[in-house]
Amino acid sequence: MKKIFLLLTIVAATALSSCDNESFDGCVQVKLINELCGTAILQVVGGDVPDGIANSWTDNQGNTYQNVFTTFLDPCLNYPTNTDSFFVKIVAERVPSDCIVCMALLADAPEEYFHTVVSNECGTSGNDF
Repeated sequence: MKKIFLLLTIVAATALSSCDNESFDGCVQVKLINELCGTAILQVVGGDVPDGIANSWTDNQGNTYQNVFTTFLDPCLNYPTNTDSFFVKIVAERVPSDCIVCMALLADAPEEYFHTVVSNECGTSGNDF
């Protein structure tokens, strides 16, 4: 009986210690893959990859990318081009904008979609990106 109790205690302790829900603060280092009228495809290039990000995605030209998702980037704000990485924070809902945006969509965008905001604070939070 003691062996079963000890085994269950070890299993429970292992399961609880592996559930680290507090480690992801919403900040992700990304690179812009493609953008049209605010609809953007971003690739996670640093830090933890959040749940729900596409493991692999191939665009209509045959290029394959790892850890990508679709989002809206306000075209009236400045964010880096395809060559630079930057930080975004994943948020619960889209931030309202007064920017006029065309209605075109990227035809081959990944299905995985997250609301994000470009964040300058993420890179200075002490996380190892």
